[in-house]
Amino acid sequence: AQAARGQWQRQMREEAAWLDKEPFTKDGVRIDLGLNIGSAAGEELEAAQYAGFAGLLRTEFLYMDADHFPTEDEQAGQYEKVLRAFGQRPVVLRTLDIGGDKTLRYFQLSREDNPFLGSRALRLCFENPEMFLTQLRAALRAAVHGNLWLMFPMVGSLEDVRRAKGFVEQARRQLAGRGERAGEVKLGAMIEVPSAALMAPELAREVDFASIGTNDLCQYLTAADRMNPAVAPYYQSWHPALFRLIGMVARAFEQAGRPLCVCGELGGDALAAPALVGLGLRKLSMSASSLARVKKALAGMTLGEMCSLAARVTACADEEQVKKVLCEAKERDL
Repeated sequence: AQAARGQWQRQMREEAAWLDKEPFTKDGVRIDLGLNIGSAAGEELEAAQYAGFAGLLRTEFLYMDADHFPTEDEQAGQYEKVLRAFGQRPVVLRTLDIGGDKTLRYFQLSREDNPFLGSRALRLCFENPEMFLTQLRAALRAAVHGNLWLMFPMVGSLEDVRRAKGFVEQARRQLAGRGERAGEVKLGAMIEVPSAALMAPELAREVDFASIGTNDLCQYLTAADRMNPAVAPYYQSWHPALFRLIGMVARAFEQAGRPLCVCGELGGDALAAPALVGLGLRKLSMSASSLARVKKALAGMTLGEMCSLAARVTACADEEQVKKVLCEAKERDL
């Protein structure tokens, strides 16, 4: 135990030295690393100085920590605080994502046999338009103070995106009717439903940007509830099919000239990050605790080596092979 503790402490010291470094590959290709945050709390925003953008502002925690629906003014104030912390660096605000494993004590969700496949995230917002419009008005007001990108979760079709865009325009008209200023925002989709991933070429022409939510995408791709321990062996976050699908999405967005990011847990996985870059990703977003180790991992390989790694990973037949390939790549870099 003492030896393991000492090794862990040495590793933490080594990784900490990478925290304030710029994220480059071994041959000098810059990879933009972002920060996933859940609130405007000071400790969450302290790491903003080490990231190029906020890749995911999880707005559901503002709702979950309250005993009432946050008002438009309350939301606008919190969003503005985050935007000011990042200056002109982009802040990707994900609209309300509740349902599934996330509930509100003051709002009764419908009882469903399969809540992860039911009314959640964007679907729930469509069913509760005033709740959605309140958040959108708050976001548009806050956008005046920074570089805000609005992202819709649980997008399953082009129709979902177009319908959400309609709500944004309605919120903008409502603010104009009140004589209030609305900032300009980019509009994007979270790709976490396989249908959206397979429609990536069309989706890339419909949105300004997209982010891949690997947690839910893996869940839906493997048909394994990630909250159910009984099927945990089937939820395989290194499944070769997941890497193949990410590669397909990356190629579609590269061809369309649209920014694409990975903001799920896989983006902060130091073993997987080089493979993601090899698949074509140039933006990864993660928790503050992952920034240093991902910077270190990327600095240990050239872009060509990462592309070769991605090719080997997508050629694998199962997760065990993927794990072996990623671990061998790390050992060579040490």
